[in-house]
Amino acid sequence: MKSVKKTMDNLQFVTELAKLRTSSTFLTLKGYRNEASEVADYNIVFHMSYENALKKSIEVLSELTLTGDLEKLARLDLISSFTKSLGNPVKVEDRESAYAYYVDDDNTPIKGVKLHVATNTLHLYGLVVNKRVYMPGMYAKTNKKPLTVAKDKLRHLTPVGKFRQFKILPSQVDSISVENLSLLPPA
Repeated sequence: MKSVKKTMDNLQFVTELAKLRTSSTFLTLKGYRNEASEVADYNIVFHMSYENALKKSIEVLSELTLTGDLEKLARLDLISSFTKSLGNPVKVEDRESAYAYYVDDDNTPIKGVKLHVATNTLHLYGLVVNKRVYMPGMYAKTNKKPLTVAKDKLRHLTPVGKFRQFKILPSQVDSISVENLSLLPPA
């Protein structure tokens, strides 16, 4: 497995990601620590189209057989939200002003990676296909309304509900590997 030096900066890190094929590919984050102190390994689909995830999520929700009025209302709200996102190209590709985005040598945006401008923190995002928790986190109890709980349950059944964003800092991830390339977090 090819190894990239540990002291690489954000630009070097993204340059390595730009060398990957542009279609969806699997990426592994080992020993990822989130803000709740959970430690887990993740396998994600990287370079995945969020637009396609929205379309598939609408399809999944439309095909569900639901009996309760609350579930039916939750489904309508989610379908409406996903449809609205599809109609807004800026939102579909998550091009938020707080982030800088990267392009490859052909000036094609690199899906799944962005830089938070204010904190200079690199973020990777994609569809979680597997998660193995080594140390559970300490999560605060929430007080959600019943409709929100119903939406959350339905959203978790869709591709959109499996999308996650990861902060890439040396203190938060042990290693990253993709397509026979071993990447370490930027120093």
